Amino acid sequence: MCGIIGEHNPSGDDKEFTKRRDSMSHRGPDATGFVKLSDGRVRLGHRRLAIIDLSNRADQPLIIDGYALVYNGEVYNFRQLAQEIGGQFTTTSDTEVILRGYIKYGPEIFAKLDGMFALAIYDPRRQILVLARDRFGIKPLYYYHAGQEFSFASEPQAVARPLTLSRPALRSYLTQNYIYGDEEIVGGLRSLLAGSYAVFDLNQATLSSVVYDKVKFSQKFSEPTQAADHLQAVLKQSVTDSLISDVPVGVFLSSGIDSSLIAALAQEITGQISSFTISFDFKSFDESRRSAEIANILGTDHHTVTLDKAVVLEAIPTILNQFHLPFGDSGALPFYFLCQYARQHVKVCLSGDGADELFGGYPIYYLPPLATLYQRLPWQRLIERVVAMPFASFAKMSFDYKLRRFVGAAKYNYPQAHFLYRAMHNEGVLKPAYQADQQYFDSIFAQVQGEDIRDQLMYVDQKTVLEYDYLVKADRMSMAHGLEVRVPFLNNQVVQFSRELDPNLKVRRLTTKYLLKRVLERYLPAKYIYRKKEGFAFPIASWLCLELRDFMLDTLSAKNIAQIEFLEYSKIRQMIDDHLAHRRDYNRELWGLISLVCFLRSNRF
Repeated sequence: MCGIIGEHNPSGDDKEFTKRRDSMSHRGPDATGFVKLSDGRVRLGHRRLAIIDLSNRADQPLIIDGYALVYNGEVYNFRQLAQEIGGQFTTTSDTEVILRGYIKYGPEIFAKLDGMFALAIYDPRRQILVLARDRFGIKPLYYYHAGQEFSFASEPQAVARPLTLSRPALRSYLTQNYIYGDEEIVGGLRSLLAGSYAVFDLNQATLSSVVYDKVKFSQKFSEPTQAADHLQAVLKQSVTDSLISDVPVGVFLSSGIDSSLIAALAQEITGQISSFTISFDFKSFDESRRSAEIANILGTDHHTVTLDKAVVLEAIPTILNQFHLPFGDSGALPFYFLCQYARQHVKVCLSGDGADELFGGYPIYYLPPLATLYQRLPWQRLIERVVAMPFASFAKMSFDYKLRRFVGAAKYNYPQAHFLYRAMHNEGVLKPAYQADQQYFDSIFAQVQGEDIRDQLMYVDQKTVLEYDYLVKADRMSMAHGLEVRVPFLNNQVVQFSRELDPNLKVRRLTTKYLLKRVLERYLPAKYIYRKKEGFAFPIASWLCLELRDFMLDTLSAKNIAQIEFLEYSKIRQMIDDHLAHRRDYNRELWGLISLVCFLRSNRF
């Protein structure tokens, strides 16, 4: 992993540019690079985290025949591509393969890359800058374009731009607790869409973009045993590819299906992989005991870090500042410390991210037929009155919370029901100009119209919550400690298999991740597989009532909220009171608002 930066700015300042580059020093502590091109109009900078080919020959920017590349990520099929490209290579890194591939194929090289990447290439022949991102946006890339000026970087604070928060960004954040899509975020800042590349013409100062990742579903695999064999094979190859490194590699191991399967395969391949988990002083959220049992069965070298409340509370401002934008997923807090601990032992960790969205891991995917049934029930009003009763358990993935989400959305048809199930705030909290806009969600549904409803819902989640929440969290929290996180479930061959798989082998009746569980049966006893899904979370709901109560009340004060014209403070105060009285679990909504207010205050909006 690395941090990349660049700009086209004839009047730019070298010192100011390198200062912005070094604001990402945590992303690349091993080496720095800087080059000026095109008669000084173009600057490229790089902060390197050395993983493959640790020599300075692989430092960046890399320049070959006048072409220049800055790149963040890992491409796992670089050796196969090197053979296809041919010619003489001077390094053993994937960086050189990417640049030589571009010189030979042009932008067509991006669809050939298997892995995670965000990159920029200076093309002297066409006098253009080309930006590209992997198909899931695993690696971030932000850009700003105004007149002759064009700048980009791995993190928002490193992109030269004025700080003016946009309405589309606020609306998307208040809808889902993360900022999604390619709308303007802050003062002209945008995120390059996953699976696309953009071309900036240095002479015309124009910007255009192309989506290179095309989604296509088929149902080649419908027989369970054959499908399980094939999934095991492609996933094992993906893990093998993800283990390629010149530095130590480990795995994150919760007690869930996804990380357990990755750990099992990594241990099978290496014979001795280090695994890492986190422990909470809160029984319903603590998976450390079960994780240790799984690690013992698999034979991994297991490590557990215990979360200290006082340390977490003190670190909250630091953690929120890692995003440089509002980010409402409280799971970032424990993950920050897990990455910090893992980095003391390894430089790369494998994660199970993406499995839920590819292979049907959420109960939401079997809800459509239940929602249809619910709409026909004569006693809907009675059910709504029952779920409206003032009670919240604050337990992890509690039934009362999920039931309320379902009942609130089930009266609508899809895709609106899915949008509302995922949404954070009801209309009463937001003023009319900022109420939920599901146009972006509808546009994603349109890309897979006609497919099985389960595949549609999974694809929407891939392009929203996975891309803009879970992968952002993984990138920022790991990069804060110079740790590279790799996601084997999102390698090309696994993704392709998921799109060729009968959806009945993903979600079978009320069983989620049916096929993944069939494969995991080959490594673990059934009691570790067929149990309630828990997810990676920590007891933020209870903490907001106790340890974080004063922090919440201070942050979400009437004075602070009054400065944000799109929020209704009286409704927010009611949410706070209901949460403190255990009448409702509003932890996601309240933490999202805390993150937003902290961002606005730190940037003096």
